[in-house]
Amino acid sequence: MKLPPGQVVAVCLSTGGIPRLPVESAQLTVAGFENDGHRYDEHYAKNRAVTLFNQEILDQFVPGAEAFPPGSVGENITVARIDLTALEVGTRLLVGETEIQLEKRWKPCHAKNSSSGYSRVNELEHFGFFASVVRPGTVHPNDRIEVPNASDQ
Repeated sequence: MKLPPGQVVAVCLSTGGIPRLPVESAQLTVAGFENDGHRYDEHYAKNRAVTLFNQEILDQFVPGAEAFPPGSVGENITVARIDLTALEVGTRLLVGETEIQLEKRWKPCHAKNSSSGYSRVNELEHFGFFASVVRPGTVHPNDRIEVPNASDQ
């Protein structure tokens, strides 16, 4: 069974901390996105080169409350139409011209809206993923996301 493709909603960077802000595109290297900072040294490692989170979860982060925009939990890549919670550690994803590997589930501490300042603790324990970079390249919003050989996983 081949999984349907997902899509990059946003590529987000910051000088460190949250929220990360959307950019037009960014160069992904094995060490992570160029010009993306990390507030704490322990947040940087090659198996944590990039963070991913679902837009569908940001839209309902707190039931009955305002949706959070991309970058609100500190993710680098906000995705849609591919359920990260259904994927396993070790899964590879083709993201536009790049390839990444999911390394560890990642539970952000909180979300912060860059426009309104609205912030909420991740009480429902939503999670995304840390990923390593298998094949570097440029990532853009609207890039296609596919799970290669999904029938084998």
